Amino acid sequence: MQTKTLLDIINEEGTIFRDKEVFTIEFIPENYKFRDHQLKKMAMHSRELKRDHKPQNMMLVGPCASGKTTAVNKFFELVEEHYNNAVCVHVNCQSYTTEYKVFIKIHEKIFGQSVPVGGLSTFSIYSKVMDYIIKENKILIVALDDFDFIKTSKDLNRTLYTLLRAHETYPGAKVTVFTITSHLTKMIIDPNVATVFYPIEIQFPSYTREEMYTILSERCRIGFYKDVISDEIIQEVTNRAYEIGDVRHGLKILTEIGEKTEKTGSNQIQKEHLV
Repeated sequence: MQTKTLLDIINEEGTIFRDKEVFTIEFIPENYKFRDHQLKKMAMHSRELKRDHKPQNMMLVGPCASGKTTAVNKFFELVEEHYNNAVCVHVNCQSYTTEYKVFIKIHEKIFGQSVPVGGLSTFSIYSKVMDYIIKENKILIVALDDFDFIKTSKDLNRTLYTLLRAHETYPGAKVTVFTITSHLTKMIIDPNVATVFYPIEIQFPSYTREEMYTILSERCRIGFYKDVISDEIIQEVTNRAYEIGDVRHGLKILTEIGEKTEKTGSNQIQKEHLV
């Protein structure tokens, strides 16, 4: 019997995961469940896109793992697919924690190239972005996810001010801001920002146990091969996720028990893998 080479081992197909990415928080399901009301509200307040006007500003509020980020990404996918006049940028403010870094992220999305840290000033990046959206007649829609992670109240207000009042310095610039937070921020919004922000508030309640079960079952269906995991085990994973109120915990457990099962050489997840 021929011995497997290292390359053979790397390239061989697994028996558990059909698509491991399905269990990551970045994965955007084709059929996004239980957030139709929120998506419809986002769409309703974006109806002016067809007339080349910007959507209204919005604030998405709800507990962790309640679908806010996925909803925004799903909505942005839809908008960019059907409206050539829109540029949608999702900014994770846990990583992009200053005004400068926020504009670096926007620059990367528009121009497809990174900016060396310290390579350009905030004003230079901002001017380049605004010149582009005016020249190309684009509507810039920026989602500041976990926006209260922006380092200081001063920096937060400056970021919002710069985006929301862009039209005053750059006539013709169209900018909409979505903010995403797990709680109504206690940071003080500057009056100069408040007068132009006026966001539509969209609430995202926690998932019920039944909703979590449906979400996790669907991920198992498309992420694992057929008959890899039983409904009994999915139910137990759901219970553990629901106890702490975080469907992402369930995705993490499913990934771990799938990996554990693969290491044992088994083609079916057993109860003993769920410890």
